[in-house]
This record gives sequence, C-alpha cells and structure tokens, in this order.
Amino acid sequence: MLIADEMITGFGRTGKMWGTEHSGTPPDIMTIGKGMGSGYPVSGVMMGEEVSKSEPFAKPSASSSSYGGNPLAAVAVAETIRTIRRDNLVENSAKVGKFMLDRLLDFYEKFEFVGEVRGRGLMIGLDLVRDRKTKEPLSAKTTELIFKQALRRGLLVMSYFPRIRINPPLVITQAQAEAGLEILDEVFTQLRDHVDWRSA
Repeated sequence: MLIADEMITGFGRTGKMWGTEHSGTPPDIMTIGKGMGSGYPVSGVMMGEEVSKSEPFAKPSASSSSYGGNPLAAVAVAETIRTIRRDNLVENSAKVGKFMLDRLLDFYEKFEFVGEVRGRGLMIGLDLVRDRKTKEPLSAKTTELIFKQALRRGLLVMSYFPRIRINPPLVITQAQAEAGLEILDEVFTQLRDHVDWRSA
C-alpha cells in the first residue's frame, strides 16, 4: 500500500494538481492540507472506495473526528479549489515555476556558492555552499546577511538557512517572479563581489 503525503505538494504547488502525478504512481491513500484552505486550517485524507470500506476505516466512528465536517472549513476548501480551477493556477504554477527554475539555473553558472538548484512548479530549492565538492553549507552569518539584504530591497525570501525554499503563491505573475529574481541576483552579486563568503 502506498501512502502519499501531499500536504505541501498538493493543489498545484508542483505544476500539477498532485505531486504524485509527476511519477504516474497513484497512491492508495493521500494526506492533504495547507494549500486547500487558503490560510484556513484544514486537512484531509483521501482514499479509494476499496480502502475506505476496509477496516479500520469501515468501523463505526473509526475515521471520525471532533472537527470533521466543519462547515466553514468545507466552504474554504470549495472556494479554494474553485479559484484554482477558474484562474488556471496549476498551469500558472508550471509556467512561472519553469521560468524561475531556468533563471535560477543561470545562478548556478554565475555564483560559485550556489551548490544546487532543483524544483517543480512553484516548489523550488536552492543550496548555498562554501564548496560544491564537499557541499559544506554557507555559514548562518552569511545566509542571514542574504536574508537582510533581500528584505532591505523589498524581497522576503527564506534565505536565512543555506537551503533556500522558494515557494511563492500560485497567483504570482511572471513579472513579479522576474522582479524577485532581479533582487536576488543583485544580493548574490554583492555577496560574490564584496563579502568573503568562504570564510565568513
């Protein structure tokens, strides 16, 4: 039996509705949450009929919860899914995500301290290293400097650790992504040219 945790990867984050679609391996059970409520705290478990009719799920009250079936949560989920479909946000995630990933792959060529760039859709990761061979991460002092310099220029990016997560909202436009990447490029250029990042 395959259980897929789509808590973060679901609802268009990876450029497809579900992260498992990239592998073509349908799970028997899927856990979901976060992106399905537009900020409202809600989660769920999805499964096929065969699994749902088996124990322990099939036992009376075995799969119930005190907060299950919350009407407000149900409305938040319904409106979120309606918006994702109406505004083609899965397609936007794939398109803008590819644009961002391509630009960030250029960063790998341009900056020695970029150790790896990877991602799907609007779920992108960037590793900052002192040495690409040893993969020793940049120091906390250096990554904090990146965070502060980006913030000073108007970009809020999770760069306070050497493993940067770039997960913008599904509604981000290519122009907004371009503006953010320009700021990050500027900050990285400043780091490369003016900071002893290897020993900091």
